[in-house]
Amino acid sequence: MSRRSDAGSNRNLRPRKLSRLYIKEEFELDEPPSRPSMKWLFSLLPIAVFCSSLVLAIAVTIQDSRPKMPEAETPKTQSFRWAVNRAMSAAELTQIAKTQAEWSTVATWWKEAVEFMEAVPRSHPRYDVAQEKVVEYQNNLKYALSKAETQAVLPASSNLWSVGSRRIDLIRTQGQPTQESRYDALCQEVLNYGSSTVELNNGIVVKYEDIDRNLRVMPGDEPVPTTLNGDGFSWTIGSSRSEVFEMQGTPDRVTRYDSLRRETLYYGNSTIELTEDKVTGYNNLGRNLRVAIATIPSGSDDEAAGAWTIGSERNDVFRIQGTPTQISLENSMCKEVLYYGNSTIELRNGFVNGYNNVGGNLRVQVR
Repeated sequence: MSRRSDAGSNRNLRPRKLSRLYIKEEFELDEPPSRPSMKWLFSLLPIAVFCSSLVLAIAVTIQDSRPKMPEAETPKTQSFRWAVNRAMSAAELTQIAKTQAEWSTVATWWKEAVEFMEAVPRSHPRYDVAQEKVVEYQNNLKYALSKAETQAVLPASSNLWSVGSRRIDLIRTQGQPTQESRYDALCQEVLNYGSSTVELNNGIVVKYEDIDRNLRVMPGDEPVPTTLNGDGFSWTIGSSRSEVFEMQGTPDRVTRYDSLRRETLYYGNSTIELTEDKVTGYNNLGRNLRVAIATIPSGSDDEAAGAWTIGSERNDVFRIQGTPTQISLENSMCKEVLYYGNSTIELRNGFVNGYNNVGGNLRVQVR
């Protein structure tokens, strides 16, 4: 057993004075701590450098993973491009604008174009051009405002789309998207126009993000009024409650479901279904509803062949098959059912998912 351990075991038996002497002696006999050699310290240097680098890398990674706020310079660097995009939309709509809403939109777009051009920094290579465009756009803005003040208020607009517009109206006014993404299980579709996006739910516009300032959307949350049809004014899917009353007259009976924000209007044996004051379905059993489904030429193979098939778009079905006798929107099952007599066509997200040609009147071709 070592001397240290013996002292520890008998320390309590010795007088206090001897105990102190022993403790002093013990410290005198102990060797001073040895200093680490320089070689050993230098051998740890690479490890220390590695650990420091690792900590720094982790810190940078954590910093990069945090949500970044938009850089203050981004609007300035993009302002010239945004101004040009908005000015192009304003100039195009100027050539065809007829309603007060359209001229008000033109004025709004020219105002935005002016503001974007004014934001172009002096360091921009096209700063001088921007200053010239500010004057030009301001003159265009004055003209649009004067037209908006004097233009008659018409209940029709076919040159703009808005939240609540159907896919056909969006494509007709905005053109074909640069990219499409469909999520049928969610009844969702996202259309890209450059960096700008439009989100649809079951074929109806629900939100958008005009990043590139190139979307021809009506400012504000007001829906675009119903378009004119060949036989005069008619309502359609997406029309407002007031438009239905104006064109269809006072209903015989109204049933409301406040918890679902739904309403059923009865006109004789026919019914019109509204959700949040917008037409989402109908049943023209009494053949007395002034309903019409507007279509546009799509140039698709189905349209050229005079027949639709699985995967065809709603617009092609309407063009080939005509206005349905009944439309039922089943949001809980994420589908829309078109009735043509006893036959039915099921759509999901605005595209044909199935059908039942029990009436033998469907112009369908499966390939």
